Amino acid sequence: MDKRKSLGHNPLAYSLNNHSSLDFIRDISKDAEKEEEKPSPKKIVSYYLEEKTIQKLREIADQKGKSYSALANELLASKLNEEEDKDG
Repeated sequence: MDKRKSLGHNPLAYSLNNHSSLDFIRDISKDAEKEEEKPSPKKIVSYYLEEKTIQKLREIADQKGKSYSALANELLASKLNEEEDKDG
């Protein structure tokens, strides 16, 4: 192998930290939208449900293309809101 120096460019020979970057300028309005879309905090819980209820939940979730927990959360929240409306 020849030990002479190459006349070519070696990108590993220097650090890019001191050089200008050609990156795009990001749109900060999208950052604000992302902050607004943060999901509410969730916890893992365990409940004993009848097998018929679980099977029906799975069938509906599969039909709608949702996860079981997302559908269960949606149905429970809806029912709890209805109960609040009756009481309040």
